[in-house]
Amino acid sequence: MKPAAAPVPTDPAGLAAWSAVAGRLTGSTMGDVLRWGAGDAINFAGGFPDERLFPVEAVRTATDTVLTRHGNKVLQYGSAAGEPWVREAVTEHLLRRGVTTDAGSILLTSGGQQAIDLVTRLYVDPGDTVVTTSPTYFAALELFEAAGARVSTVRLDERGIDPEELDRALRQPRAKLLYLVTDHQNPMGVNIPSGQRPLIAEMLRRHACHLIEDDVFADIRFVRPAAPIQPFAPERVSYVTSFSKALSPGMRAGVLVAPKDVLQKAASLRENVDVCPNTLTQSVVGELLGSGVFHRLLPPLCAAYLERRDAMLDALTRHLEGRAHWTEASGGFFTWVTLGTPTDPERLLQSAVREGVVFLSGSRFRRGGGAELPELRLTFARLEPREIEEGIGRLGQCVKALMEKDDGARVAEAPVRGRK
Repeated sequence: MKPAAAPVPTDPAGLAAWSAVAGRLTGSTMGDVLRWGAGDAINFAGGFPDERLFPVEAVRTATDTVLTRHGNKVLQYGSAAGEPWVREAVTEHLLRRGVTTDAGSILLTSGGQQAIDLVTRLYVDPGDTVVTTSPTYFAALELFEAAGARVSTVRLDERGIDPEELDRALRQPRAKLLYLVTDHQNPMGVNIPSGQRPLIAEMLRRHACHLIEDDVFADIRFVRPAAPIQPFAPERVSYVTSFSKALSPGMRAGVLVAPKDVLQKAASLRENVDVCPNTLTQSVVGELLGSGVFHRLLPPLCAAYLERRDAMLDALTRHLEGRAHWTEASGGFFTWVTLGTPTDPERLLQSAVREGVVFLSGSRFRRGGGAELPELRLTFARLEPREIEEGIGRLGQCVKALMEKDDGARVAEAPVRGRK
């Protein structure tokens, strides 16, 4: 007698196995950015540092040093928080930035994104509210949504945020987490003014809310930034930074500074995810910091990115003046462009791709609207000035052609007056 045949499943393959988190995943903007970055187009989309500026020889020398000095230990599993001597070196670096910390308040992470993810998972249950600015970093938005959070936004512009609007947002039920990119904001390149920072700290206490302060561009600066929010309310802030922008994103060297209870839970959580930071990478970072090499690398690096920022501003003036306005980044990698007429940025992107140029539409950085005119995020970091000039020239021609086409269509659709 033959065994009975197994029942044929009637549901789509895998559907019954999906978790709520998996069901909320529909792709990511980061995937688009990485894919475009592999092509030959003039790429204003990806927020990548320029690999031609990576300190290869300094990293090689530091790697040799730590392998000689620490031997096999740097190839073994390590502490979930990071090796104590590396955290001491990171502490000295962060104290220069104005962060209130010590080695016991630091967790070394696999990039800044992991730090944001750890804190989000410690605070956010499905249905909770995360308050942030509009616009803000797309990967943080997608992370919050994957966690099942409701994202509530307050407006951000060159003047910062409206404290009263932020206060109202933090009064919402289940508003447990605030996320801010304090300096050289991704995507706008602007800073939260120094005068607003103690006010934000006071709101955190009043509303019993926790802040993720994202400061991953702290080292790429063209002017001296104000002190972070963290020193004004260290018990209410998880401060996130990274060495990805100044050293190498491939090293995945991030930092979380947080209250002791947050740090302990974050360390326990990360032990279940990736056990510990990359012990070799963190040791190389510690050596670069402790030897002073890292801080000697920063001035020429910032000068190179400043030259590119200025090339971007000059090119925008030549090719888009009168058709758009834009921000002047005080650091970081980004300029935020707002077009002067209601032109569909996705149509503009399709036109630009045909001309060998890519960018990110501002809608990727917003939730719930908030933009009256079409917006673009342009990055200048990975391009030489001549490439920036060429790319903005092509983009300017696309903008001009699309605006003229839209203007013509509006004229054609307008009712004819004076006839009976």
